[in-house]
Amino acid sequence: MEIRVLRYFLMIAKLENITKAAEALHITQPTLSRQIRELEEEIGAELFYRDSRKIRLTQEGFLLKERAEEIVELTDKTIEDLRSSSGRVEGNITICTGLFRSTDMLAKIITEFRKTYPNVRFTIMTATADTIRHQLMRSLIDFGVMLEPVDLSEMSFRRFPEPEKWNVLVRADDPLAGKEGISAADVYDRELIIPFRGPVAAELYRWLGKDPDELNIIVHNALGGTAAYIVHNSNAVSLNVDGSLPFLDDTRIRAVPLSPPLTGSSVIAWKQDAVLTEPAKRFVEFVSCFPGMDNQ
Repeated sequence: MEIRVLRYFLMIAKLENITKAAEALHITQPTLSRQIRELEEEIGAELFYRDSRKIRLTQEGFLLKERAEEIVELTDKTIEDLRSSSGRVEGNITICTGLFRSTDMLAKIITEFRKTYPNVRFTIMTATADTIRHQLMRSLIDFGVMLEPVDLSEMSFRRFPEPEKWNVLVRADDPLAGKEGISAADVYDRELIIPFRGPVAAELYRWLGKDPDELNIIVHNALGGTAAYIVHNSNAVSLNVDGSLPFLDDTRIRAVPLSPPLTGSSVIAWKQDAVLTEPAKRFVEFVSCFPGMDNQ
């Protein structure tokens, strides 16, 4: 199974059309069709349902797509890492992060780092901590910035100095918007939006003093921006970590602190036994010496 053919397969899966995929790949349609037939013969399963207008993935096709995306991503990253391992401080660093207060400090670290190492580029993605940990353990990314609690076994990490504070997102015309702090009792009778990540949700349930089935939870959510849209278009309120909406328009949505406060912490982590490229090694050193960082 060749990487080149997997790229062909992924392009067809994306465009759902052989002709358009062939044009995007700059090869002929008969050549592309033959490569996919040979891939299906090699695997022993049909990958697409074909009709006159578009082609769709079969169940086996969906499975291969998921695996092929990881294979191609890991291949590309390996090539990039090899190019970056020559001892020269140039190349790419890949970071996956959540959105919270420490994301601002991460941006400052990157900005200062590039003043010293201007030939280093960054790829930055967003995800929840569980997804980030999975990507770290499979060496798909170099660093992950995660909100605790999270499993840090097999990881090296540095903890950010600022506590991560929780708040409640409410509409600007909501009666709760004028409060200095929102208590658990204030939201018992409200429709709630709660983060779906288990360990984080458990912390919030402890603060609320209720089991999930005692609350009117209408959405389990991952991103603060999505929660803000739902809050703005409904009577729901959302429990969010501060910083998930860094440029909040308080004429539409207000972020009111919890009372009593609920805080957590966040870390930047990397796989413990990972073979780091030269840019990644320098980044670890830079992060470890950055003012305020908890040097483990």
